Amino acid sequence: MLVILWPFFLFGIRKIQISRRTFLFSFIASLFLLLYELPIILTEGNHYLVYSYIPPEELVVNSRIYLLAVNSVQIKQEEILEEQAFRDLNSGLLIFDIKEVSNFLRYAGKSTAIFKWIGLNLDDDFQQMSVNVKTYLDSTNPSVDEFLSRSNSGGNSAGLALVLSSLIEQGKIKNDIPIGVTGAINKSGKVIEIGLIKEKVLSANNIGLPYIILPIGNLEEGNEVVKSSNLSIEVIGVRNVDDAIQRIDELNRDK
Repeated sequence: MLVILWPFFLFGIRKIQISRRTFLFSFIASLFLLLYELPIILTEGNHYLVYSYIPPEELVVNSRIYLLAVNSVQIKQEEILEEQAFRDLNSGLLIFDIKEVSNFLRYAGKSTAIFKWIGLNLDDDFQQMSVNVKTYLDSTNPSVDEFLSRSNSGGNSAGLALVLSSLIEQGKIKNDIPIGVTGAINKSGKVIEIGLIKEKVLSANNIGLPYIILPIGNLEEGNEVVKSSNLSIEVIGVRNVDDAIQRIDELNRDK
């Protein structure tokens, strides 16, 4: 829209008596907005997010705590995506879902890139998770540090699993039951709800995990996935790290 309106703006403003400063400001502002819109125009087409399976990872050996992740890839094509044909073509992948990318997400990604370009390096979710985990643990852990140094990771949903894995490695808690864990945390250990719950419950169930611990705010959604997909996995909602530790202790006592 701005590409269409911009020539009319320049033509019309010539006939208006305004100061050079006002004209210069208006010109720069409109040019900035034009450049902001241009990448969307140049990349017009159908954009989709494909969510697929990543095997749950036991970050700390013998901790029996499994991090749940989902692979997310954005694809672009001129024609509308035929989902079944795409699934057949990629039959080697366990594809959970395919969603069309909204303009909101496209603008959000572009805004982040602009902030970085002008020097405003705002922490992304993964960086903030790193800060929260290290602050809560108040200690270093080789396995956790290695995970947080990975360049191809994103999101914040591994926070709770990282903390629990570290506490087990330090001998502060014990666990002999395989448990899938997902959930973000803040610096004080409060567990914060996350997205892609359906995909993570299915991921945990795919390797036969009997339990999944997730944020209490995601508990209803998790149980709906279990019911609708007729799964045998038990979903456990927790409010904070201490709550998660207590539930792990109970599961181990009842085994």
